[in-house]
Amino acid sequence: MWVRLGLLALLLCSATARAELPTFEQVRAAYRPSDAVLLDRNGEPLADLRFDPKVRRFEWVPLAQFSPSLREALIAAEDHRFYEHEGVDWRAFIGSLWHNLLHDNKRGGSTLTMQLAGLLDPAIALPNVPGGRRTYAQKWDQGLAAQELEQRWTKAQILEAYLNLAPFRGDLQGVHAASAVMFGKPPSALDRPEALLITALLPSPNGRAERVAKRACARARKMGVGNLCPRVTALSSRLDAPRNRPRYTLAPHLAQRVLHAGGAHVTSTLDSAMQQAATTGLREAVQAAARHVSNAAVIVLDQGDASVRAWVGGIDANTADAVTNVRSQLPALWLPFAAANAIERRSATAASLFATAPVGDAPWKSLRTTLQQPDPGTLAALLTLAELPIERLRQVGVEMPRDSTAPPEANLLQVAQALRPLSSGGTWQAARWLSDGPVVAPRRIWRSDVSFIVADTLADPTQRGQAAELMLPDAGWQALWWMSDVSGERCIAYSAGERVAVAVLVSGEGSGAESPARLAARALREIVKRIGLPASRAPRTPSGLVQGVVAFEPPVEPARREWFLRGTEVGLSAPPANAYAPAHVILQPASGVTRITLRAGEALTLEARDPAGVGHWWAEGELLGEGSQILWAPPAGHYRIELRAADGTPLDQREFDLEYQDSADEK
Repeated sequence: MWVRLGLLALLLCSATARAELPTFEQVRAAYRPSDAVLLDRNGEPLADLRFDPKVRRFEWVPLAQFSPSLREALIAAEDHRFYEHEGVDWRAFIGSLWHNLLHDNKRGGSTLTMQLAGLLDPAIALPNVPGGRRTYAQKWDQGLAAQELEQRWTKAQILEAYLNLAPFRGDLQGVHAASAVMFGKPPSALDRPEALLITALLPSPNGRAERVAKRACARARKMGVGNLCPRVTALSSRLDAPRNRPRYTLAPHLAQRVLHAGGAHVTSTLDSAMQQAATTGLREAVQAAARHVSNAAVIVLDQGDASVRAWVGGIDANTADAVTNVRSQLPALWLPFAAANAIERRSATAASLFATAPVGDAPWKSLRTTLQQPDPGTLAALLTLAELPIERLRQVGVEMPRDSTAPPEANLLQVAQALRPLSSGGTWQAARWLSDGPVVAPRRIWRSDVSFIVADTLADPTQRGQAAELMLPDAGWQALWWMSDVSGERCIAYSAGERVAVAVLVSGEGSGAESPARLAARALREIVKRIGLPASRAPRTPSGLVQGVVAFEPPVEPARREWFLRGTEVGLSAPPANAYAPAHVILQPASGVTRITLRAGEALTLEARDPAGVGHWWAEGELLGEGSQILWAPPAGHYRIELRAADGTPLDQREFDLEYQDSADEK
């Protein structure tokens, strides 16, 4: 004991050099949260990412935003004479020193100001080892530092800094992180039992939950609120909640794209309500078939300025972002562009008839019906009037393959950007998703009268093709498009209204009601319904258009009112004189043949009208050959053969049973 008293006397007579403590403003300016946060256009949090692996602390919280219950519990637990002393509670300080000299069970006597000084000055910090304690010299210096703080800082500043810097469980620092991780709420919402538990952590942040609860209950009884102990005990299980979970999970894929450093608050163009609608709608549409779904994503663009209103990269935050990382070969993406190209060149109108099937199979369809009900001959028929609009697709951000006959390859974002000009007056803008990002000036892709006709065709409620499955009755005017990739395992459904354009991607191996096409359609309807915008109005009619009644000869479609570029209007639409045969058609086997009998050893002749010699013959998923005529000798069976373009686009098909007659049967 006399040795300890001698050490105390030596301590009190000595002076130790200390670093000058920072000002409150310097501490506040140097504070950096461990997480970055993505905000929506109105400042609501959407997602967060952690960047500091050593400590988890959230945004600095002003003193006024800590709940009164928390401040009351803190003063009662740690420093009940906080507002009376000038940094050191000498009665408690000397008492603890004397107790520690005489006994082995150590007792603290630090005020809140002294604890804060230890957090600010590494020389007097508490050793970061289990059971670590300050030396007597450090304790003395801690008291001197506390007095210095009291002279330079206000009591409010001391309390505010302590609540933001105090260590809690594990790597948590500050009440903000502790309250969010353990109780899922901000410090302003902490009630009295939660405040008692949080402040009970301060003497031993990593103590067992039951011991912390016992300490909190003892404090509650001293405060005259012992009746709160049952709830305190019940809440103590939350002290060990996982500490690395994100707080906000509504837009994780975009967060990974734009957040790069802790402390950043990045404001996006997203709308939290639309993001929630898109996320929930997609999950509800595909959840029953989730085992068949490999990717699913949604992008919502503002029709006015192409800003992104919702970005859902997948139904699971841990998957790759399917908005940009999943690319598909999409032959059908040619069709609306080819139609616009033909209308703009005045080589076709929405009433023009096209031969899209062999003679005798009701081959004629108008351009309007062709777009609503595409079939294997649609693209070939359109391309007899105008070349592939390759440059237009490049202008809207679609990367074209080196092989000019191959279909466009695009991700979901590129598809949404490409189709949007058809329903937004013909102008294109690069999509943007950051509120302070550069705004690219609109660029005209199509004339407004041309885009109006194509959009009116895609929005026609009287045409009941496959796009009818995308319609939502109460949504008003909707331009709809639906396309699958070459494999049929990916589908993109698209809807553009007055205010937003929505594109949905689903890929997988399901069939029937669980096929990618059906799931994408279901998701699109659900998302548009959940977004809940007022019914869209049709776009204004641009100048240069006229509307008139057109009839058809032969009468393959009922007479109707149709839009025309001025100077192209007709009252009767008939096939062109040289168009009674489609450009690419199977001649042998002939249309209507369902059974073919060959002699033993004889080959089947496959012949097509194929002027450019680009046809590819396929059967049962295998390439048989190329050109206008080939020989094929398969075994007897049921077959479906297809004539396809080089990019895989179907041009014509036949289905039949093949049998062989041997020589004995002939005799």
